[in-house]
Amino acid sequence: MRIERGMFADLPAYLFPNDQIEIERLDNQHEILKIVQGGRSYLAPWTRASPPRKVLDVATGTGRWAIEVGDEFPGTQVIGIDLSPIQPTLVPPNVTFFVDDAREGDWTGEDFDGIDYIHTRFTTGCWDSFQNDVVEKGYRALQPGGWLECQEMDEYWYSDDGSLAPDAPLVLWGKDLVEAGERSKRSLTAAASLRLWFEAAGFIDVREIVYKLPINGWARDLRLKKVGDMWQLNLQSGLQAFTYAYMHRVLGKTKEEIEVSLVNVRKDIANPRVHAYNLCYVVCGRKPMPDEMVASSCAVSIKSTRSSTSGSTLTPTPTI
Repeated sequence: MRIERGMFADLPAYLFPNDQIEIERLDNQHEILKIVQGGRSYLAPWTRASPPRKVLDVATGTGRWAIEVGDEFPGTQVIGIDLSPIQPTLVPPNVTFFVDDAREGDWTGEDFDGIDYIHTRFTTGCWDSFQNDVVEKGYRALQPGGWLECQEMDEYWYSDDGSLAPDAPLVLWGKDLVEAGERSKRSLTAAASLRLWFEAAGFIDVREIVYKLPINGWARDLRLKKVGDMWQLNLQSGLQAFTYAYMHRVLGKTKEEIEVSLVNVRKDIANPRVHAYNLCYVVCGRKPMPDEMVASSCAVSIKSTRSSTSGSTLTPTPTI
């Protein structure tokens, strides 16, 4: 299919629902990521002794992340922006929520002055270009010395032991989602490129951790088994939300076709013999201080002359 410029220009910024089921799923998802990250909600090196001064949580959703950061750092001003006003009204005094389209403007102005930490989580699929609309815009908006952190899902499915067949319903479903993302210019595969984009934008001290999220409780490791059980429920409760806009509005599938395909997808997700997992990429980087600019640009020039075979800490081969 040939993609015409502006073919999907009428797609909303956020393609998923924001009903009570989705709100509960997002809150559960937050708890899953805290377990995966050892009880922390972020990778950036903030501490109580050295907290951020002003935080921007982009696409804050239910606001759980912003509220917990506000509780952890009472002297920090935390701003969450989202298209939907689904955040609670009882929040710490240092936390504020705005209804705003994060794709618009440059995250500048009186409300955003002095931001030294910008955070995103699971927002791939919301941007025309994650590199331009988040990484590069975030670099411009940050104060020197500030941090950008992106916690984003890779939409491929992986299996290390061949238990997820290349033609499994789960694989075919994921393949359709990725295709729909590419067709609509809302790529769902940005996560694996984050580190390179951070470095290209000028960030230094870039850190990357890649977490495995088992699709059910198949893992022997007790912590991963717990994560898998929780992730299974998260996937199952959000399956329709993940699917309908992309499959119907972009790929043109009917409701009946979508429902039939999801029956076997659910079976794959619940099958403990399918040892599959998703990958969550957590990447953060620091905007250099003025006196670090020259040194960091020289380092980038040297790095670009080296072999490109060195990569991130985990580079699995996609199942699809």
